[in-house]
Amino acid sequence: MKKLNLIGSVTILMGMIVSLWGSSIESIKNTGITFSIDTEKIVPKVKPVIVKKKVAGKEVSQDVKYKFNQVKDEIWRFKFDTIWLGNDIQKLERDAKNIANGQNNPWFSYDLRNMAYKMSQYYNDIRRIEDEVRELISIAEKDKELNNIARDIEWYASDIDSNFSFDVENAARDLEYTVRGIDPKLIGYDAQWNAYNISRYAGDISRITRDLRWETWDLVNKTNP
Repeated sequence: MKKLNLIGSVTILMGMIVSLWGSSIESIKNTGITFSIDTEKIVPKVKPVIVKKKVAGKEVSQDVKYKFNQVKDEIWRFKFDTIWLGNDIQKLERDAKNIANGQNNPWFSYDLRNMAYKMSQYYNDIRRIEDEVRELISIAEKDKELNNIARDIEWYASDIDSNFSFDVENAARDLEYTVRGIDPKLIGYDAQWNAYNISRYAGDISRITRDLRWETWDLVNKTNP
């Protein structure tokens, strides 16, 4: 490494130059004063580069996973319970037509009333499920496991919506129309009211399932890693 050397101090140098003023350059050289200037490589201070360690993704809490699985199980049960609902309502309509044609059916009033009650329960269930899905959206995290669960939830919601929009709602509307055309003395005085409730709940559930379908799709997007 080259060094910067300056022989003599500035004060001594200036004094000798003054004393030798007027002498020839050659005589100054004979004084033995020599200058040796070596460049010193000045190394700039470089800040050390700090390599940050990659922080692993935060582990999703077991509580969040439990809530996702709980909603998944509930929406699957709702799908399973209502998968043949359209067929059951169509059977009620056939029974009503048979009564109109003179066939006796002592269980019809009970079956119709029971269906109206079940529809009210389904309505309460789907409203609760929708609220729970909205809660999942608020706590959703980007995670592969949660995303897989969310995709199952969305799949079930899609099936439920298709079932109610194309089967249950139409069957309930046809049932109400058929019952209203039959003499209450033959079919029962509360039949029209129960048939109306069945049709009303089917329409309300169908509207909720359409919203739920989009909400579960939003859940899938929010958990997509």
